[in-house]
Amino acid sequence: MEDLRDQMGGSSVEHLTIGATVFDSVAELNNSESFSNSGLATKIKEPVSLQQDSQKSSPVIASYTTQDHIPEEFIPQDPQVPVGTHCMLELYGCQTDLLNDVEFIKQTLADAAEIARSTLLERITHQFHPQGVTALALLAESHISIHTWPENGYIAADVFTCGEHTTPVEACEFIARAFKSSKHLLMKLPRGKFSPTVQPHIEII
Repeated sequence: MEDLRDQMGGSSVEHLTIGATVFDSVAELNNSESFSNSGLATKIKEPVSLQQDSQKSSPVIASYTTQDHIPEEFIPQDPQVPVGTHCMLELYGCQTDLLNDVEFIKQTLADAAEIARSTLLERITHQFHPQGVTALALLAESHISIHTWPENGYIAADVFTCGEHTTPVEACEFIARAFKSSKHLLMKLPRGKFSPTVQPHIEII
């Protein structure tokens, strides 16, 4: 399959730290005994922190600390207050035929939006050939995305919602059930809470 999804680029996580254990990659985390024995029922509450190599430049967000050329209405008054919750979902061992079914995926997006207590504005999908689907639900509160690799039984999904009324974690759990995944990893990240003096944390749930 000519997988255009891998050509999109993007940044990478230098290290994942769970408690006192540092993993060099998500693959190492997945292969660790603590994770492989976790299954669907295990919920790890220890924070995972993103650490940048000290030899590399500081995060891009640091460049926004200056207020030069930024209209006053766009300057956050309190960067410690999160504007929303971003849940990143890794699904493994999914039912293969569902991962190439565009109509099923569109319906799953609509159902997930309802479960997240969000307002669905529009759904966008693209069918890759010979297999694979990228789908996006535009929400008044942000978005839900699903990217499938049927050949691997794998899905990368995320649910980003703003507002205290929303329930993105429940939406992620629904997506995991809908695609009948044998194992999943759910990471919860507060958005808008970071500043140059605050280290970001990802919670594994």
